[in-house]
Amino acid sequence: MRCKTWVNAGTWGLLIVATAVAFGQAFAQMWLRWFPAWNNPNTGIYDRLVEGESYYTHGPLVPLVSGLIALLLIRHTKIEIRPCPRWGWPAVIVSLGLHLLGSLARVHFVSELAFIALVASLVLLLWGAAALRRLWFAIAFLLFMVPLPEVTIASLNFRLKMIAADWGVCIASLLGIAVERDGPAVVLAGGKMLVVANVCNGLRTLISLLAFGALYTYICRLRGLWRAVLFLLAVPMAVVCNAIRIASLIVVAEVWDEKAATGWWHDTSGVLIFVLAFWLMFLMERLIMAAIRLAGRPAAVTPLFANVRRSQNDAPPWPAMARLASGRPAALAVAAIAIAAVGAWWLNQPGRSSASDQTLEAAIPSVLTVEGRSWTGEPRTLTQRELTILEGPAYLYRRYRADGTGEMLDYCFLYSKDNRKGIHPPDLCVEGFGQGIIQKGDLVADGVPGREGVPCSELIVHDGTNRIYILYTYKCGEAYTRSFWRQQMKIFVNGLTHRQGGGGMIRISLQIDSDIPAARQRAVEFLRATIPGLDEHLGQ
Repeated sequence: MRCKTWVNAGTWGLLIVATAVAFGQAFAQMWLRWFPAWNNPNTGIYDRLVEGESYYTHGPLVPLVSGLIALLLIRHTKIEIRPCPRWGWPAVIVSLGLHLLGSLARVHFVSELAFIALVASLVLLLWGAAALRRLWFAIAFLLFMVPLPEVTIASLNFRLKMIAADWGVCIASLLGIAVERDGPAVVLAGGKMLVVANVCNGLRTLISLLAFGALYTYICRLRGLWRAVLFLLAVPMAVVCNAIRIASLIVVAEVWDEKAATGWWHDTSGVLIFVLAFWLMFLMERLIMAAIRLAGRPAAVTPLFANVRRSQNDAPPWPAMARLASGRPAALAVAAIAIAAVGAWWLNQPGRSSASDQTLEAAIPSVLTVEGRSWTGEPRTLTQRELTILEGPAYLYRRYRADGTGEMLDYCFLYSKDNRKGIHPPDLCVEGFGQGIIQKGDLVADGVPGREGVPCSELIVHDGTNRIYILYTYKCGEAYTRSFWRQQMKIFVNGLTHRQGGGGMIRISLQIDSDIPAARQRAVEFLRATIPGLDEHLGQ
């Protein structure tokens, strides 16, 4: 008996270790998304946990809550244990294949989802469909620990920021305060101004409230479709609560001053907004229950799992679960996960650029003639932190100055053949350096030699003192695109087919001295002057 117990424990241990190793890279990236300042060597443990701009600081609590729910379900409910290898093995293979695909594409978000799929697949394989149906919520709740891709976060940031500013201004206007919105900035009478930063856009409230809403709707008194309705109502509730917070900041700035609004009240309202959102969730449940009663269809309130609670006469499922998790299927699952761990490690190795820095220097001359004037470029370097994040791509970074006038413009080109992490959207870099995005837009640069038009995107950024214009486009094999995802897919396909033609990004930035059209025109002229050289040296 003791030997059998050790065998059971050993198989469980191997299963856990193999899974941890196979998904180690994904877990590490997830931890860094939870705590962005974790790798800062100059701070203590507490500062690493609380510093940085994260939308998923609740992440470590999710697996703990999920595990607690699973333990309570196993302990207090009846679970029919009947292994299902017919569907379990295909599910395990698909989950591990998805993880390998995510490792090949170096998309950790896919690997993180594959981990949750693997957990569900192992439950189906070892314990059966009935156990999966009983434990589905505990497994699905793990989704709330998986951070959305940074590109998605950046896109939601800007949109929610504008919505929060608009609604906050509307509420403040209804209160009789003279206020208007200028981009993400809120302008009050007397020259007072508040800037709606990313931390005030409501995304953190939305993500946390969705996690809480899922947990609350699972145990609330509502049943059936009304549960889904209550969960979906968490989205508008989070947006409304954040608009109320913005309006409160405007009121404090109007009554007192900007320092009070952006200081103690900013931090205090950040906590109160969660209290308000949770209270609205409780209130909404009561309103739905009241509406059902008024409609003449009162819902019977029954305890959770009233029909499936395990009595003293029912055998506990633990022994059967432990025995089946240490049999031959479990050993084969350990072997499959171990093979996937080796494959994921190999596929996660950084790619290498097919172009050298010297090639890029030859493609883009240090002296350019733009707008009938000569511009001379001074070499600049990316920081070690930027190179580490981008995994050392080939790049050219110059600051061009107009001869005789001193006007400046920064030109940066990043290039990688098959390493998609070598390219990041400028939105992420801008926000990472604490700058605020005022405006976004798209345009097509005409007049580029050899091309009908080059699709581009533009950003108007405020760094606290000046406005900066940024024009960028992605090189995508032989074409150029404004779509980050199309360019990423091209790099991924190149890695599969070993075809020539990699991915790059042109980023041109300059200070807005007079107006935006003038800055845009100058950036487009630099684009026209440099793309022919890139096409010649990197392939068209």
